[in-house]
Amino acid sequence: MPQNKHHQDDILYITQPTRNILLALGAWPSIDRKRSVRPQACNFLLICIVYILLSCDLIPGILYWLREKSTRIRLQTIPLLLYDIMSVSQYGIFIFRSDQLRRCFKHVEEDWENVISADIRNIMLKSAKTGKRLAIICAIFMYTGAFTFRTILPLSQGKTYVTEQNITIRPLACPGYFFSLNVYVSPVYEILFTIQCLTGFVMVSIVISACGLTATFVVHACGQLKILIGLMTRLVQEPWQEETEVDRKLAQIVKHQVRVRNFLQLVQHTLQEIFLMEIMVNTIDICLLLYFMIVDWQNRNIAVLCTYLLSITNVVTHMFIFCYTGEQLTGQAEKVAIVSCELEWYRLPNRKARSVILLMIMSNRPTKISAGKFVDLSLKTFGDVMKTSGAYFNMLRNVIE
Repeated sequence: MPQNKHHQDDILYITQPTRNILLALGAWPSIDRKRSVRPQACNFLLICIVYILLSCDLIPGILYWLREKSTRIRLQTIPLLLYDIMSVSQYGIFIFRSDQLRRCFKHVEEDWENVISADIRNIMLKSAKTGKRLAIICAIFMYTGAFTFRTILPLSQGKTYVTEQNITIRPLACPGYFFSLNVYVSPVYEILFTIQCLTGFVMVSIVISACGLTATFVVHACGQLKILIGLMTRLVQEPWQEETEVDRKLAQIVKHQVRVRNFLQLVQHTLQEIFLMEIMVNTIDICLLLYFMIVDWQNRNIAVLCTYLLSITNVVTHMFIFCYTGEQLTGQAEKVAIVSCELEWYRLPNRKARSVILLMIMSNRPTKISAGKFVDLSLKTFGDVMKTSGAYFNMLRNVIE
C-alpha cells in the first residue's frame, strides 16, 4: 500500500510537459507493463511517421551538401545537418533504450510512493517544480525558434523570378537535392514547405524531450539529496539514543544514499550519449552561426540576421539549461558532503560513532552527471563551450578571409 496516496497525481504533474511531447512522438516509456496492442500499434505508427519526416529533411540535405561546390554554402548547411543527425540519434536512443527510461521513471514513481511525511513531499515538489520550469523554458525558446526559422524566414524573403526560364524561385527553410523533382511549382512547393515545417517541430520536440528528461531525473535526485541531509541531521539531534534506534537511522541513511547513487548511475548510462551530442553539436553550431551572423551583418540582411540571432539564443539557452541542471546536482552533493563532515558524532553512543566515518567517506565521493564520461555537466563546462566556440569562430574567420 503506497504511503503517499497522491503519488499518481504527483507523477503526472512533474512529468507533464515531457510526457505530452514524448506521447506525441510515440516514445513515451509507459511505466505500466500491461500495455494493450492498440497503444503499441499507435506508437509504432508514430515512430514510422517521425522517421519518415526526419528522413525527408536529412537525406536531401546530405545530398545537397555533397553536390554543392561553394564552400560558404556548405558551411551554411552544416548546422542544419548536425541538428538533423543529433535529432535522429536522440530519437533512436529514446526508442532503443525505452526499457532503461522506464526503469528511471519507475524509480521516480517508487520514491513518490514512499513519501512518509508532508514535509518530504513538499521538498520533492519544490525540486520537481524547478525541473518542470526548465523544461517549459526550453520548449518556449525552441518552438519559437523553429517557427521563425521554418515559416517566417522563408516567407519573408519573398519570390525571386528567373527571367531566362520564366520560373518562380520560392525559398525553402532547408535546402536540399530532390533529383528531377521541380520543387518550385504548385502544389509540390506547398507540400514540401509543410513537410519541412512539420519536420522542424518534430526535431525541436526531440531536443526538448532530451532536456525535459534530464531536468526531471537530475532535479529529482537533487530532491532526494535534500531529504538525505534531513536524515543525517536527525541522526544526531537526540543526545541519548538506544543503539537499536541509531542502527535503524544509520541503515535508513545508507539505504537512501545508495538508492540515489544507483538512480544517477542509471540516468548516466541511459542519457550520457545525448549529453555528449548536445555539447559537441552546440559548440559547432554556435561557432558557425556567429560567423554567418557577422557576414550577414556586413550585407545588411536584417531578416536573416534576426534569425541567426534567435538561433544562437536558442542554442545557448538550451546548453545553459543542461549545464545548470548538472550544476544543481553537484552543488547539492557538496552540501551533503559538508553536512556529513559537520555531524555532531559525539552525541552518538561510542561504538556507533565510528559508523559516521564510513558515512563521511561515501558522502564525499563525487556525484556528477557527465557527457559521455568526458566532461561534467556544470556551469564551468558551459563557460568552456562558449570559449571554445569563440576560439573556433576566430579561427574560421581568419581562414576564410
